Amino acid sequence: MDVRKKIGALGEEKAVHYLAGKGYKIIEQNFKCRIGELDIIAMEGQTLVIIEVKTRRSLSYGLPCESITAEKKRHIMRTLHYYIMIHRLEDLDLRIDVIEILSTGDGNYIHHIKDAI
Repeated sequence: MDVRKKIGALGEEKAVHYLAGKGYKIIEQNFKCRIGELDIIAMEGQTLVIIEVKTRRSLSYGLPCESITAEKKRHIMRTLHYYIMIHRLEDLDLRIDVIEILSTGDGNYIHHIKDAI
């Protein structure tokens, strides 16, 4: 596994732990299809929450959430619509969040941005 994928996987595990501690029920991780990927799919009460996780080791290129481009947002939305269709979840409330993680030698900074996309 290359370094970027390893950092991303560690970030997603930290995000899952964080969400579970906040009472979210994790439904699925790393849902993949031809359209794209959804990092974390969870329930918060009666709301289906899709969480995009962005992890960085420094601020050299800005905050982790700043790496979500318009194209990435389109991929998330298209993948989400497909996920909802195949699982017949049209009646659920829906929200898309971003969790950004800055992981440095000094520790981890986790910022949960609700309704980010």
